[in-house]
Amino acid sequence: MDQFDVALLVSADSDLVGPVRAVRRLFSHKRVLVAFPPDRSSKVLKQAANAQIYIGRDVLAKSTLPAVVVKANGFRLHRPAEWS
Repeated sequence: MDQFDVALLVSADSDLVGPVRAVRRLFSHKRVLVAFPPDRSSKVLKQAANAQIYIGRDVLAKSTLPAVVVKANGFRLHRPAEWS
């Protein structure tokens, strides 16, 4: 569909190798980068992508929203307990 220049895939699921290969085959000028979550990776997904990075637990912790987010209208959004 030629709708992007660089795709960032956050996953270690090797089931996504086929789609990554298809994008690279159909659009050789596109780049697909894979960001592996902490303690996860996939050798075949790494090989299929143009590049890869590993998301550290420290980076993930810094990216977590607070336990409660209050919207401008006062509505409170609560982070699920299992995300803490």
